[in-house]
Amino acid sequence: MKDQFNLSFDIPEFFHKIEYGKDILFLGSCFSDEMAIKAKLQGLKVDSNPFGTVFHPLAISRFIKETLTKSSVSERIAQRNDLFFSWDASGSIFGLSENDLIYKTQLARLSCKINLQKATHLFITFGTSWGYKLIENGLLVANCHKFPASDFEKVLSSQSEIVSDWKEVIGLLLEYNPNLNIIFTVSPVRHIKDGLIENNRSKAILLDALSALEKEKSCSYFPSFEIVIDELRDYRFFKIDHVHPNELAISYVWERFSKCYFSNESNKISQEVLKIRNEESHRSLTPSSEAARNQLKKLKEKRETLLKKFPLVVLD
Repeated sequence: MKDQFNLSFDIPEFFHKIEYGKDILFLGSCFSDEMAIKAKLQGLKVDSNPFGTVFHPLAISRFIKETLTKSSVSERIAQRNDLFFSWDASGSIFGLSENDLIYKTQLARLSCKINLQKATHLFITFGTSWGYKLIENGLLVANCHKFPASDFEKVLSSQSEIVSDWKEVIGLLLEYNPNLNIIFTVSPVRHIKDGLIENNRSKAILLDALSALEKEKSCSYFPSFEIVIDELRDYRFFKIDHVHPNELAISYVWERFSKCYFSNESNKISQEVLKIRNEESHRSLTPSSEAARNQLKKLKEKRETLLKKFPLVVLD
């Protein structure tokens, strides 16, 4: 019987399944970070946004392209007071000097390059088509780093720009790692600072772009946006700001994702991992008691048993 309170839809199963012991890289908006947290919780080998959270497709692609094609990159540096930032990375990467920033940015590039070489699955979340270009040189920045709005021109990137740019990136990625599976999605987080109408136009461009890109070799589309906005479709699935999906929504999206991309064996293992994780999250009110110490001892034994049974699980 159809659920009268829920509009559900089928998601095709993915042929190249995620297995334990394989590397997964998450890039893009904050929704990628949320999904990475879920993956780590279930014991998978995960890395997320080595150059920080980035929302615009063209900023993500530039970092990847330069990382893969240039032996050395002349970093684009911005200084605000005593701090130095990269126009190609988020504000989480900063330095107390130019050299400090260059060192950290180059480490991020190296980390990204290594992870792209090892990964079997790359999960990319596009957040918005709205971007900010530096007026002085026309560079679309990954982050404005709290510089004055007068320094930027706000632009709406087109579907054709995004598709053309990412077709090139996909080619580079598959040349670098022929075994890579690329999973695109659109973040369900609303960018209400742009305005609701503007946000919807932005998301429409991203959805249209990914409709073209999912047809490329080794690419697929996972409907995070549609699950939250259309299937859940209720503000009880959002945080108090009515913008960001809450834990319940993220858990539901992850459940749909794992059914689509995990093998049956991986799903079975993940359930055993979650049992351990749930026990680890419990905090005793009497941690010094004998009962609490015995509980910790039993938990340690369960961890060791799980890792002997499934040595590819990552619990640390």
